[in-house]
Amino acid sequence: MTALLSALSLVFLAQAPAVSVSFDLRPLSSQDYRRWEGVELERKVALRLIQEGFAVVSPESPAQLRLRASRTREGLRLEATGPRQRVEQIVRMGRGSLAELHLEIAQKLSEMTRALKTEPEPPPPRVAAPAPQTAGPAPKTAGPVPQPPVGVASAPRSSELNLSLGLGSLWRGPAVDPHLLLSIRHGLGAFGLEAEAGLGGSRGAELTVLEAQGGAFFSYRLSASERLQLEPGVGAGVVLHTYQLAAPWVSARSGTQVSPAGWARMKLRWRFTERLAAELRVALGLLRPVTHVSEGGTLWSRGGARFETGASFSWRP
Repeated sequence: MTALLSALSLVFLAQAPAVSVSFDLRPLSSQDYRRWEGVELERKVALRLIQEGFAVVSPESPAQLRLRASRTREGLRLEATGPRQRVEQIVRMGRGSLAELHLEIAQKLSEMTRALKTEPEPPPPRVAAPAPQTAGPAPKTAGPVPQPPVGVASAPRSSELNLSLGLGSLWRGPAVDPHLLLSIRHGLGAFGLEAEAGLGGSRGAELTVLEAQGGAFFSYRLSASERLQLEPGVGAGVVLHTYQLAAPWVSARSGTQVSPAGWARMKLRWRFTERLAAELRVALGLLRPVTHVSEGGTLWSRGGARFETGASFSWRP
């Protein structure tokens, strides 16, 4: 099919001067080529370029413009290279059906090719017969008219921020407390810097406890598949522990303790769309143990290790 489209484009090339273009999918692995139906993608891209008036040739043939697709962690990198210019864009995977993905790739490659389009060389000017010499100064000959430079629009950069809000549990031995967590992550490629703030606590007949935490995390995002990602991370911060006793006869009914803390954390992310994802979070926190005792009985206790679990939704602006 690609050979047939190339032959059809050569017919247009023979009828009128056209810019030759090649599209190369060879940088993709055989698994990615089959997964994204590379034969059908080549056919759609070639047909779109022929409709735009370009002459499509095979990647082995000389071409004025060369298009190339390669795999990245973010998705698929599209590159268009001309004699003097080069432009690239990123297509993120997992946002729709395969037909929609092919349409988006063909559209982007068409836009990039038009931006880099080089005009075919004009035919040599005809030499006019010399005019009879007359008295007076010789007329001035007009030089070639300069062409305006072609502007190439660079690919828009997507936001690298991720906001997430979720609910979970704080496991402190046999007892479990609810946990609210808010985080913001700034991506640096596969790496990321993240700030987390959480609030948990318990309320009983004799004692009310609240624990607020804040920390900074360093994480690394691994792509297990197009939608599934793993994100291990480590962080450090503080935990603010406040308590309120209900007994009126106690002299110190309330108090606050601040403890440094460290966390080892793992997130499992599933991307629904380019911007929306669901996350499962598991973390182990190490901090100063706390115990509240009244009349020989333990009202509330937490050891030096605290296990945190939760689920959240992540959104990229």
